[in-house]
Amino acid sequence: MAGDDEVTMVPNPYRTALEQARNRSVDPAGDIKEALDKADRAMSSGCWVSTTADDFGAALAEHKRTLGRVRGDAIQDFDDAIAGQPERVESTAWQTRWQNMAGLR
Repeated sequence: MAGDDEVTMVPNPYRTALEQARNRSVDPAGDIKEALDKADRAMSSGCWVSTTADDFGAALAEHKRTLGRVRGDAIQDFDDAIAGQPERVESTAWQTRWQNMAGLR
């Protein structure tokens, strides 16, 4: 059994938290994309025709472009952060205490 002062290798809880946060982010972003796609299809098929509808359609298209870019950037940021973390760390590493340091515990 390891003593209190013995350093051992443990699973990296920070990496695990990043992976969980990434997984929780994918579905909501997909749901928003799907909703915007449906609205865009409806607008494209002429469900609402007016100058106000034209303005709305332009804003909708911009929101779709922004979401696509931001969603991809956010997922890539998670992937980069995860890739930068080892699967196992020493029991004294900051990754084992990150929630305390961030004030989450």
